[in-house]
Amino acid sequence: MYKVVVPVVVIFTLFLHGCANSLFYYPGYSEREQTHVQWLDSHSGNDLAYLWLSSKAAEPKGIIVHFHGNSGHMGETKEKVDWLPAFGYHVLAFDYSGFGFSSGAATDRALYDDARTVLELTSKLKVEYQLPVFVVATSTGGNVFLRAWADEPVELDGVIIDSSFLSYIEVTEHVLEQYFLGEWYAWISGVLMRDSYAAKTVINQIPTVKTLVVHCEEDDIVPISLGYDIYDQLYGDKEFWSLQQCKHARGITRDFPENQYRLVSWLEGATSDIEVAGIDFIGGQITELNAF
Repeated sequence: MYKVVVPVVVIFTLFLHGCANSLFYYPGYSEREQTHVQWLDSHSGNDLAYLWLSSKAAEPKGIIVHFHGNSGHMGETKEKVDWLPAFGYHVLAFDYSGFGFSSGAATDRALYDDARTVLELTSKLKVEYQLPVFVVATSTGGNVFLRAWADEPVELDGVIIDSSFLSYIEVTEHVLEQYFLGEWYAWISGVLMRDSYAAKTVINQIPTVKTLVVHCEEDDIVPISLGYDIYDQLYGDKEFWSLQQCKHARGITRDFPENQYRLVSWLEGATSDIEVAGIDFIGGQITELNAF
């Protein structure tokens, strides 16, 4: 009965809200103090909260900018990248409008404008620090980032797309198909959702850069087929990692240190002007940074 009721409620709610991509977002809010949080004025008109996690390495190797998914807040989602300062990379994590401490509401347009704002910031960071800049974009963050990057083609030294997709309609269709008789009504996602701010619509405009697409084989939220779709449609120097025994967007967390070391190696080799060094920073330990 549950499997029948849930999709009916979801569809009915989407119908009441019209073409309501806003229901795709599930912002989280931190109850902890705003320690270490910095602020950025967004093109969306909102104030974005962000964290700067600085590496203690004597000679930092680069800067990582993280675009998180459609739920939670950066205090939770930074686990995807907050281990990288131990290996010589500064990390910038931020919250979209309506997430965490950021003001406003989470909408397609707001997230698009937020992403453009953060991409502009990456250009300033690249000049200020004279370091390579990489983007790690997780789940919905991959879609948000790629869509904005097509219109804000700032110079990046490498991109990592983790557990993502190119179309809100396609990923919603997959979710509905998981329910009882879902294949009968999954088509309605094309009526209720929209791809106005989906990366699929601008795939040919996305800049070319060394790119790594990673996806867990057992991902039951965003199927690995959508990850392959991203890989197939991107141009340039690209690589695909099919990760085993992990769930959605968990493949590069502390649950899988072997994937983290492999990722560090990829980062080190992503640009020819970086001196490839060992990964023995802070004893080579992947440590928690309690910045939030």
